[in-house]
Amino acid sequence: MVGTKPTGRAKARRIERLKHALWAGLIACLCAVMGLFSPVDQTIWVAQHLSISEEASGEVAYIWTESDLTDPNFPERRIQLADLINRLDEAGATEIYVDGVFSQATSNEADLALNNSLRNFSGEAYLAQRVFESVSLQLETKQSVAQIAEGVPEVASDKFFNFLGFDWEGELLVDTPEGPRPSIAMKAAGVEPQETNHFPINYSFDLSTIPSMSFREARPADADLSRFAGTVVIIEASQVEGFSIPGVRDIPSVLTHVFAAESLKAGVTRFVPGIYAAGVLALLVLIAGLVTERTVRRALYASLLVTLFGFIAFAAVLGWRMGFADALAFAAIFAIFRLRTVWKESFALVDLETNLPSFAALETDKDVSETVPAIIVAKIHRFEQVRRSLPKDLHAEYMLRITNRLKAATQDATIYLGQGHLIAWVMHEKDPALLREHLEGLRALFSAPLLVSDQQVDVGISFGVDISPSPNVARRLASAVEVAEKTNETYEPIAIADTASDDDLIWNISLQARIDAALSNGEIYLAFQPKVMVQTGEIIGVEALVRWKDPVKGHIPPDNFIRQCETAGRMTQLTRFVLEEACKAGNAFEDKGLNLPIAVNISATLVHENQIVTMVSNVLDKTGFDPRRLTLEITETYRISNIDRAAEVLNSLHKLGPKISMDDFGVGAASLEALLRLPFSELKIDRLFVSQMTTSAKAEGIVRSILQMGKDLRIIVVAEGVEDSGTLTLLRDSGCLVAQGFGISRPVDFDKIIKFQKDNPKTLLENIV
Repeated sequence: MVGTKPTGRAKARRIERLKHALWAGLIACLCAVMGLFSPVDQTIWVAQHLSISEEASGEVAYIWTESDLTDPNFPERRIQLADLINRLDEAGATEIYVDGVFSQATSNEADLALNNSLRNFSGEAYLAQRVFESVSLQLETKQSVAQIAEGVPEVASDKFFNFLGFDWEGELLVDTPEGPRPSIAMKAAGVEPQETNHFPINYSFDLSTIPSMSFREARPADADLSRFAGTVVIIEASQVEGFSIPGVRDIPSVLTHVFAAESLKAGVTRFVPGIYAAGVLALLVLIAGLVTERTVRRALYASLLVTLFGFIAFAAVLGWRMGFADALAFAAIFAIFRLRTVWKESFALVDLETNLPSFAALETDKDVSETVPAIIVAKIHRFEQVRRSLPKDLHAEYMLRITNRLKAATQDATIYLGQGHLIAWVMHEKDPALLREHLEGLRALFSAPLLVSDQQVDVGISFGVDISPSPNVARRLASAVEVAEKTNETYEPIAIADTASDDDLIWNISLQARIDAALSNGEIYLAFQPKVMVQTGEIIGVEALVRWKDPVKGHIPPDNFIRQCETAGRMTQLTRFVLEEACKAGNAFEDKGLNLPIAVNISATLVHENQIVTMVSNVLDKTGFDPRRLTLEITETYRISNIDRAAEVLNSLHKLGPKISMDDFGVGAASLEALLRLPFSELKIDRLFVSQMTTSAKAEGIVRSILQMGKDLRIIVVAEGVEDSGTLTLLRDSGCLVAQGFGISRPVDFDKIIKFQKDNPKTLLENIV
């Protein structure tokens, strides 16, 4: 759920969902600004009004006309209108609004009759003043001639319908060049100006409950006008074509005033902008997107959509006008983004060439996550070479031949295809010995060539396996792929990944950054291992060894973080730190009365550039340490790729004053050549030989030969890896002068070296730790 700590993949998917929601919101906002969703909103409003029907107040009536009563060519129509107004007065109408502009005079008799009927009306009678925008977008009005309008109050009529024929919004006060003027709807409804001038027109009123009559029906003297008693009557004097209301097209334009007035009377004038609904929906979608469980998340999405449609119906009942198109557009755009992702993932889950599931399908397999079987990755050797030699239409057959042979020997396990030459499947057997036996059998099975079409193809195969208990399938698959890539057909055809925990793996991949922090906060420090004279036990020097104590993980093996430093290009920083601290320790030994030489390890990877020479020179200058008491032990000399360049660098170092020592002598193919061509004044016999002297005559013979070679070359030979007194005795008998190892002393701190040196000489050869 939301509170569950997500995995890396889950976190990435969560971020993707949030991005989709933000993009959907942005696109919906842009489209809303451009008015692209207006038809959708209007369609929703039409559906709302058609779904709800309510009775009108019956207090606002209308009379519509099929002919233009304002036409100056027909003065008799004005006389007929005057007569109708008089008879409406007699019938008990309370107010009269003539919606039409008599912009041209006709006969005096006709104009005077109409003016008299309006002025003499016992209630209130009004003429409409048409308000419109000119071509130059300036407000203009169209008024009746003075012969008719004199002494008659005027109201504003701003009839407007959009491209669908609807007039969705009314105004209380209409702006005119002379200032705001009450609209027909406002006056007819008998309301006062409000803070919000615009209001939505509600078309849910049942037309049959609105008193009405055509002008042709009302014109005869004997027409029954009793229906208009006590009503406000809006008379349409000129027809404006093109108006519609939900469910009815081409209505009398005067009806918009009637519905607007009824809306004001009923008080259903609330309008909620669409951006509010879209914003709330977007927020809820963002929250739902934080849920990691897919089923729950999709149920939340569905419930939000159902709630949105439910609120559309609820708003219709309340009579609220709301913009829902923005919210629906957001939902649609978000759904498109998510469906596109699902579509892409569905393709990513299946290899298009073979129709087999891909590694992505394995990573999302819940059964594998829950049962945690062994994950096996097969590496097909010479895969691309074979594909290049085969026709393209045989590529899929080649892969299917391989997978079919695998299925025959893996109990019909599901085979997953990775990029190119990798194939994976799972096995519930996790015993390493049994897994190796099974995979060796598979290798034997592939010793026979495949038949692809009519061509025989040899297949080389090796395997990487992950048997760790982690439920993180993606990480375990990556681990199996990593070890599979390191396998080869000859020496290591089967490799099983390290079973380190997820926390250990995460810690290891961030080790490089941790090293920088550890150097600065004192977690990395030096320990000192004594070098002693074998014959007397006297300390004649110490080797400075770097150590790291992490506050969480404790002591970190030096080989781990030193190799990481080399990989990350931080070996120079670490070497500078060790050199500087070792020289400072040498000065401190001298202050305590011990004139001890200090040995420091230098990686062979650094002796190809003069940077190491500059570093050593700077450290010696900075610390003031006597360079003649410094020994630089070159480790892993077999890694020297350019021995001529290394000779130049080491000669430059030798000129600074330090001794140059070859560490780990006897291992690595380049040791003898390096000894011949590089300026070493000391060599250290590798612990591989020294530690086996008491159990292997061959090892003892090799050590004696190296000691003799040292005498012949007149260089110091140090035996490292002395683990017990028996080995020390053999070294003494063999003529070895200098030794070090756990049998003499483990690496210790500064104070223990001081104490060790001051001990009784009889105890000097005992382990001081």
